[in-house]
Amino acid sequence: MSLETSLQFILQLTDIEAKEAVNHFVPHTYKKNTSLLEAGKEANQLFFLTEGCVRIHADFEGKEITQWISSPGSFITDLSSWLFHQPATWNLTTLTEVSLVAVSKEDYPHLQRKITNWHAKEKNFIAHCFNQMEQRIFQFLAQNSEERYRTFCRDYAFLFNQVPHQYIASLLGMTPETLSRLRRKQF
Repeated sequence: MSLETSLQFILQLTDIEAKEAVNHFVPHTYKKNTSLLEAGKEANQLFFLTEGCVRIHADFEGKEITQWISSPGSFITDLSSWLFHQPATWNLTTLTEVSLVAVSKEDYPHLQRKITNWHAKEKNFIAHCFNQMEQRIFQFLAQNSEERYRTFCRDYAFLFNQVPHQYIASLLGMTPETLSRLRRKQF
């Protein structure tokens, strides 16, 4: 999904508004293993991924935790840091070569001035993010590891060829050994 289409769908922008918003996003390319944001620093960009994969992760008690692996068509930032001007909890690291577009925190207010009823539309975006988070939490509460694995395979099987499996295991809340056992069991 293109940035323009995503803006129309998630923020319910008109064609004209989406075209105006796209003008504020600047294209970038990054090599594999590039840090887009480090925990402890304030998020100053909102990214839209067009090619590649980005890992959202944190260190917790000496253990790396993968919160999400973003693929093309995803908006990416540490949302709490972006919205509340606080240090980021999450690291954003490219897992592959990445192409994306980004709007800076400095340029973001221009969207508010140029797009009618921006605050209500931005609220739709935040509600969309919240809905995704609720769905992930529900999966962890309602599904066992095998069910989470099957759901992930159904929705994101393509990531198995692009992302180290230990990151997928962390994302699914299991050890790499459990993930390997489930993968063997499936075939």
